[in-house]
Amino acid sequence: MVTTTMSLSLTLFFFLLVSTVSVTSTLRNLSPAAENKGVWCVANKKATDEQLQANIDWCCSFEGGFRDCTAINPGGPCFEPNTVRDHASYVMNLYYQNLGSTKEQCTFNGTGTQVRTNPSHGACVFISY
Repeated sequence: MVTTTMSLSLTLFFFLLVSTVSVTSTLRNLSPAAENKGVWCVANKKATDEQLQANIDWCCSFEGGFRDCTAINPGGPCFEPNTVRDHASYVMNLYYQNLGSTKEQCTFNGTGTQVRTNPSHGACVFISY
C-alpha cells in the first residue's frame, strides 16, 4: 500500500512538473502574437473579388491549413454581410493570427493589410492574440 501511494505521488508530481513546463513553453511561444494584440489582418481596398476569393479558397484548403471557415458559411456568425471582401477578411485574419501575426503573414500577395480597428461586428468576432 505504501509503495502504491508513493508511486502514485511520484506520478502526480511528474505530471504537474511536465504540465507546468508545457504551459510555460506555450506561453513563451505565443509572445510574438501577444505583442501584436489589437492588430488584425483584413482585405485591402485595392484587392479584387477574384483575388479575395482565391485567398478564401487557399486559407480554407489543405495547403492553407484548414482554417475553420464555418463562420462564413450560410447561418454562420460571419456570413453577413455576404460579400467576398468580408468573408476574405475573416479567413485572412484567422490565418494571420494563427501563424504568428507578423506583417509577412498578412501580405497575401498584396491583398491584405494590418489594421488596429477591430473589424468584429455583431456575433462575428475577429480574433486577436
